[in-house]
Amino acid sequence: MILNSLKMKKPSLAIEKRFYSVKQAAFYSSLSTSLIYQKLKEGTIRFYRVGRKIVLDRQDLDALVMANEFKSSDQIRKILKEKKLM
Repeated sequence: MILNSLKMKKPSLAIEKRFYSVKQAAFYSSLSTSLIYQKLKEGTIRFYRVGRKIVLDRQDLDALVMANEFKSSDQIRKILKEKKLM
């Protein structure tokens, strides 16, 4: 009983690590591994090679996801009206 209370929980993946493998990056960002590889090929996201392993910085993954903010059709109409394009 005392032993169980002394066990520490392992921190979550997002807090614990700064760099991720492609598979871990896909899990962290909720994107597919094929999409991660596509973004690497396009040069959309930076990566580092350590030996044969490819690693990605968590901050770069966050920036990739946040750069693709979704606008609803109402938000788009409002923007177009403000720019007098509609």
